[in-house]
Amino acid sequence: MLEDKGYDVVFSEGKEFLCSKTTSETRKIGVRVRNLYQLHVDGCAAMAGKVEGLVSRDDGELWHRRLGHLHHGALKIVQQITIGLPKGTLAQSDQCKRCTLGKFVKATFHEKDSRATIILERIHTDVCGPFSVASIAKHMYYVIFVDDFSRKCWIFFMQKKSETYSKFCESKALVEKELGKKVKALKSDNGGEYISDEFKNFRKVEGIRRELIATHNPQQN
Repeated sequence: MLEDKGYDVVFSEGKEFLCSKTTSETRKIGVRVRNLYQLHVDGCAAMAGKVEGLVSRDDGELWHRRLGHLHHGALKIVQQITIGLPKGTLAQSDQCKRCTLGKFVKATFHEKDSRATIILERIHTDVCGPFSVASIAKHMYYVIFVDDFSRKCWIFFMQKKSETYSKFCESKALVEKELGKKVKALKSDNGGEYISDEFKNFRKVEGIRRELIATHNPQQN
């Protein structure tokens, strides 16, 4: 942002300078402390003018952020019982962008009416892991298969994510033999373990319909 405003940043003799490309004005904005440069934000902002994100010149907004984005009604109360806050009115400036983003709410996700009517008509699946600690058998993942009609679950533990395909084949053979029915559809996210060539070829040979959910919408599964 500073470069877009027409400034250069120069490091020399343990000091950090902000230089204007147009007016040749130079201001020290930081000093070196051991192996780090400490930025003097006020000086930097004064040179750059209104550079969003560097500093707020409004005390109300500054203390609003320092106190964990405390709302301005409570900020007035804190001011009365706290030593160190500036005296006078901490005026509320423009709406805090971070607070606005933090209050965004995702719309309610409505369930679909299309549910399976028989066992194995649709199988939901997902992979969980890697875990921070491996099991005694060195397993770092597990894959789960859930029947949409009965809600019965099958869980298989894995050492590597690449084992998902073999675990699905194992699960499919097990449940089809046990129930005497065929898996008709498999629903999952777009993870690489589910869209590999071997998975696609196996699905085509077995006549299994693939249902992929929209990215970042696990509620669909």
